[in-house]
Amino acid sequence: MKNMLKKLGTLTLTLMIMFSMVTSVFAATQGTITLHTGKHNVNGVEFKVYKMMNATVTEDGQSAAYTIADNFKDFFVTNANLGSNVTNEQAYDHIKNNVKTTDFQNKVKEYVTTKPLTAVETLTGTDAKTYTTKNLEAGYYVIIPGSEEFTPMFTTVAKANQNIYLKGKTPDVDKKVENQDWTSAQVGDTIRFKVESMVPNMTGFDTYTFKLTDKMSNGLTVTEDTLNENVTIGNKTLTKDTEYTVTVNGHDITIEIKNFIGYKDQANEAIVFEYDAVLNENAVTAGKETNTANVEYGNDPNHLNKGTDTVIVRTHKLTITKTDGNTQEKLAGAEFNLFKGNNTTGTPIKFVKTGEGKYKVATASDKTTTETLVSPKGADGVKGIIIIDGLDAETYTLVETKAPDGYNKLDNPTTITIEATSNNNGTDVTVTGDTVTVENNKGSLLPETGGMGTVLFTVVGVGGILAVLYSFMKSNKKNKLNENK
Repeated sequence: MKNMLKKLGTLTLTLMIMFSMVTSVFAATQGTITLHTGKHNVNGVEFKVYKMMNATVTEDGQSAAYTIADNFKDFFVTNANLGSNVTNEQAYDHIKNNVKTTDFQNKVKEYVTTKPLTAVETLTGTDAKTYTTKNLEAGYYVIIPGSEEFTPMFTTVAKANQNIYLKGKTPDVDKKVENQDWTSAQVGDTIRFKVESMVPNMTGFDTYTFKLTDKMSNGLTVTEDTLNENVTIGNKTLTKDTEYTVTVNGHDITIEIKNFIGYKDQANEAIVFEYDAVLNENAVTAGKETNTANVEYGNDPNHLNKGTDTVIVRTHKLTITKTDGNTQEKLAGAEFNLFKGNNTTGTPIKFVKTGEGKYKVATASDKTTTETLVSPKGADGVKGIIIIDGLDAETYTLVETKAPDGYNKLDNPTTITIEATSNNNGTDVTVTGDTVTVENNKGSLLPETGGMGTVLFTVVGVGGILAVLYSFMKSNKKNKLNENK
């Protein structure tokens, strides 16, 4: 009896040790999920959390045994087409092999929406950058964003807190020109472009490509020497050649970040590209220079995804009409200088003459230029009209340096302010102040001294007076003779 009790005690102790070993290997775990949204605008977006599989997780959190959650059994049977006898292992393999595909993600979203399933928790986006769930049972979870801009996210709760990063269907791309969606500029101006994107969620990838491509329009000139580019990720400024490469081929710019997978822990951090271009003589006046930046990304360099954004640069026309201040007749032969800004200091703007009375703003490469604008001769519609292409929406000062023959030169300069407004980011623009009429008046002749005309009038006048005196004296003498008789 004692031996039997001894053996029973030994067996019980062995079972207790084995049980303690098992429970130390597979621990019942609870934890939270923290969703990081980074630069994404999630204000008002709901993120619904669903449990797809139960999990018993090892104490070190490195592995787990999964079983299908009751409310997801139909998904694997029907939506995943695994059949009514689907096993836990089949469900596990199906997730592992398909979770990164759009088809799988869409089927999960469709399943929880049409079933419908009740979420274990709903997080609502505000202006915050992180959102943390309540304590959840160990398991494999999907978070479904309530916006089509974002993709579903999948993670295992296997420790106290699991971080997950919001992933857009494409990384946000926001391009600005001079910190605006559109701008006006003068031919020859250097224009600064800025493209903002973000580090995508690279979970599960070993390699990744991220690059900016920008095909400038014909009205914009770029060279590698004058690009003056700057690339940052988060608060770090990257070093050319060491951390990124630049290629300029004609109007095409490519900036590629090297070893991009090394930034996988910085998901949603801002990536900022800045660079310069010069508005050239091909800029289309009264039209627009449309410029699109592409951010290309993905783990397969031969099949990259793409996000785009477009900005617009415009130049403007100025029409100057020279007229007679009284008759409004158009006048030829007036000459002007034009200054940028509300002053006449510095050097006048240089132009290239393209026709009678027609000019465009010169660039540094133009060899034959002039600072003088001349109101032309010609038929109606040409005479007295100066047309300038390639100006900014800006204040200019017009100075008359020579008046038309027979007219007084203007003493004061003329201030011209061109304004351009748009309600659709530069696609359509309303321009004011781009026409100006400059009037001159004829000058009357001033009095003269010392001319022959004055001497002649004096001689004639004196002669007339002497004739009158002579006649008077002769008549008086005759009267006296008659009296003596």
